[in-house]
Amino acid sequence: MKNKLQYFIIGILLVSNIYFIFNSKKSRISNSSEFRNEMNYLKKRIEFNDDQLKLAVKEYKRYHSKKKEIERRLRKFDLIIIDDLTEDNDSNIVNMNNYYDIAVSLNEERMNHWRKIREIANEDQIKKLDSIWSRIKNRIKNSDN
Repeated sequence: MKNKLQYFIIGILLVSNIYFIFNSKKSRISNSSEFRNEMNYLKKRIEFNDDQLKLAVKEYKRYHSKKKEIERRLRKFDLIIIDDLTEDNDSNIVNMNNYYDIAVSLNEERMNHWRKIREIANEDQIKKLDSIWSRIKNRIKNSDN
């Protein structure tokens, strides 16, 4: 009888720990400021409805996962580039090219994310997104001058 009670308690502890592990992963994304800012932006500025926001949340989770994967590779090359610089090897073209390729893939994923958000939007919302995107590009171009 005593063993059954111990196994029962251990079982409850295991189940509750597994529940908290999975629940904490979900809440990390939804508690991040980047996620909240994007969802608020889509809701208030672009005027996404609840159904569109649900699709946007799914897309954000996909994007966030892919972005983290790419950023991990980028961090590894950050260390490699730092090592190159500390050794005064600032002309290591292979490492610079690899770093550049990863940075490009991060930007491609970011563009892919906004394309998918654009697919969720209706015609009026697409116009808003395009207008905002155009202003951002112009602001970036003008800041380089």
